[in-house]
Amino acid sequence: MTKFQSGESAVGRHAELRLSLLQASIYAIIGVQLPFFSIWLSARGLDAFEIAAVLAVQPVIRIGSMLLASRRADRRGDHGALLVGCMAAVAAAYAVMGLSSGFFALLVAGAMVALAQGPLAPLADGVTFGEARRRREANLPQLHYSWVRGWGSMSILVFLAASGPVAGALAVEDIVWLLTAVGAFACLACMGSLIGFGSSRPRTERRSVGRIARPELVALVIVAAALVQSSHSMVNTFGALHWKEQGHSDTFVSFAWVAALATEVVAFLMAARWFGGESKAGAFLLVGAIGAVLRWLLMSADPGPYGIFFAQALHGASCAAVQIGPAYLLAELGGKERLAQSQAWLAAAIAGGNSLLTFLSGPLYAQAGERAYLAMAAVAFVGLLLSCAVAQLCSARHERAEAARDAAHAEPEHSNA
Repeated sequence: MTKFQSGESAVGRHAELRLSLLQASIYAIIGVQLPFFSIWLSARGLDAFEIAAVLAVQPVIRIGSMLLASRRADRRGDHGALLVGCMAAVAAAYAVMGLSSGFFALLVAGAMVALAQGPLAPLADGVTFGEARRRREANLPQLHYSWVRGWGSMSILVFLAASGPVAGALAVEDIVWLLTAVGAFACLACMGSLIGFGSSRPRTERRSVGRIARPELVALVIVAAALVQSSHSMVNTFGALHWKEQGHSDTFVSFAWVAALATEVVAFLMAARWFGGESKAGAFLLVGAIGAVLRWLLMSADPGPYGIFFAQALHGASCAAVQIGPAYLLAELGGKERLAQSQAWLAAAIAGGNSLLTFLSGPLYAQAGERAYLAMAAVAFVGLLLSCAVAQLCSARHERAEAARDAAHAEPEHSNA
């Protein structure tokens, strides 16, 4: 047995399992943030305007931090070390927030949380795609990104369900300490899951970054995915409110979102092993765009309970598939020098689109009610048109690559003849 093979049996044997734990760790805190962070801010005395300000500044901070941190990590090859540092900073920032009072102090502490949290997903994707590329180049069994990423969504679902009873047993003011504890636990889990995935290069060595082979295709993928993903702004902002106005109970609203998240988890876990994974990246983007258009058209018709659940079940296509396809495409098109940075470009574009459409969804919903979903369907349809172009270009690219490989295989045979 060679030294490399021995190292592989020790480090890489459970790589997919440990990277799944990594993804689950960084997404766990979202399951507590989503339902309870705004409630805690209100309990600290912030009014609706101040809560909105704290939440509105965070996406802007995340965009900047994810772009800067991912670029640094790709240059130095220390995705894992930077990820652990960011996760520790998230826990520390929540602790600072727990000791703060007053609008401006909480605004600054909230910005600290966003600064640390922004790079987590691109850095985790950088580690995952780096291991997937290494295994492919070494002719080892394939590592399935979508399966690994699916456990991140599963973690949100689990912590969303578990945090309710735990938060209910605490005083409202203590919710921030629950967030701090989850952040600290996640940091330890990240440290454990990353053992063996460190860079083999000296920490001071910088990786040379070449030109992107197809920058126009990279841009097209990012714009198409950002349009489809940001079209979810209306349902994210006003979906629950509208269902409540229709007379549905809190339990109904909760289960409608559980149905959406459950189909997202299923889509992630099944994508690689049952639906082609990396080889069908362009098709995932296309299917996701179609799913989004259908979902918003159905929502605009103000469906009854079964229609709402069916529309929410399309989340596995409209959201998950549009994460899977572009992630695979950008990991390939960006090259190994931009494993985290290419994912950060996509995340930044989606965050910007979400911010804009969330802002616009307010007056749209006020004027048109459920008919405002037609505007989201139009945005997703533009994304669908661009997705068709992406799928066509990717197909042509793969055909050229296969032709080149066939020619390379035929050349030695011709020489021997």
